[in-house]
Amino acid sequence: MKWTIIADSCCDLRDEDLTGGSITFKTIPLTLTLGEEDFIDDQTLDTALFIPKMKASKTLRSACPSPEAFMEHMRDNDNIIIVTLSSKLSGTHGSALIAVEQIKSEFPNKKVYLLDSLSASAGMASLCVKIKELIENGNMSFEELTEKLDPIRSKTRVRFLLQDLSNLVKTGRLSKVMGGILGLTPLKLICGDDGNGEIKKFGSSLGTKKGLVKLSEFPPKDASVVIAHAHNETDAGYLKGLLEKLGITNIKTVLMRGVATFYSNDKGIVLAY
Repeated sequence: MKWTIIADSCCDLRDEDLTGGSITFKTIPLTLTLGEEDFIDDQTLDTALFIPKMKASKTLRSACPSPEAFMEHMRDNDNIIIVTLSSKLSGTHGSALIAVEQIKSEFPNKKVYLLDSLSASAGMASLCVKIKELIENGNMSFEELTEKLDPIRSKTRVRFLLQDLSNLVKTGRLSKVMGGILGLTPLKLICGDDGNGEIKKFGSSLGTKKGLVKLSEFPPKDASVVIAHAHNETDAGYLKGLLEKLGITNIKTVLMRGVATFYSNDKGIVLAY
């Protein structure tokens, strides 16, 4: 039985990370705009080169994929599971929903399941990894497997620590006054999902290392963890070491793709469990 997992590019996995055996994994790129220049967040986007341009740009925007971009990978495949960036943060889920409705009108018997991750970045990656594990470890029908996805999604949590808040200010997700105040202090915000697809503050710390210690205290000992970082292997490795000392061993570390880098900025760290 062949399966297809589709995610938008806010998921910090690359196509080759999950493709293999009975599974084909595809990511659909969002478009990132710096000033008047567009960047397609596909697998060729070099975020190391993108970050300096991002810092120099005064205006930042993102645009969701078209329905056709999703449909392109749905027509010739079956047993399709689509995972999207939280519908509370982006129009990507709405675009995917239009694609699913159109595909089902063209192919009434095609099996497609659309999952609003209510998450982003490492949270989406965590969900996609768990879907892969369900496929590989269980001899389940499409209906049996997809029935498990909402409960898994409801238990998945994301926490993050940002070093640079300027992009949140530029995109209007943080006021200029608050961004300026925080930028002048060593105070680091610890934020994450609120369980309903939106972002809330969970705490703060004086300095990065104390913030990473606080992050490490969120996952339970039996958790499967994904750490995503924006070119920050040092802090990602430090966080991984903290988690391992707490008895957590199932840890995957990934480099953020464009969308997550766009919002977390240079050196950002996102933890999902």
